[in-house]
Amino acid sequence: MINVSERAASEIIRFVEANADPDDSVHVFVQGTCGCGAAHYGMGLSAERSDGDSLLEVSGIRFVIDAESAPYLEGVEIDYTDEAMGGSFAIRNPNQETGSCECGSCA
Repeated sequence: MINVSERAASEIIRFVEANADPDDSVHVFVQGTCGCGAAHYGMGLSAERSDGDSLLEVSGIRFVIDAESAPYLEGVEIDYTDEAMGGSFAIRNPNQETGSCECGSCA
């Protein structure tokens, strides 16, 4: 369901070890979609789980996916890039037709 680059996995593990409780998992979710079909993704740390959540282990990282987000997250790729002002995670879905918002209403 989720693909994680080596760089992203190492950064997530580093962040989790420095900032999380042992019971925390990385929650990956869809924050919303818009008319053009683009999904907007998010990640966070939490120990909370709800009925219907899926628990996955990828690259030694526990991920939680809620039931509503699961269809949108099939095949997503999580990567990490270093930039001049710091690094950031990017969640991309190669199955998404538009790749990103192109309608301008959800930018």
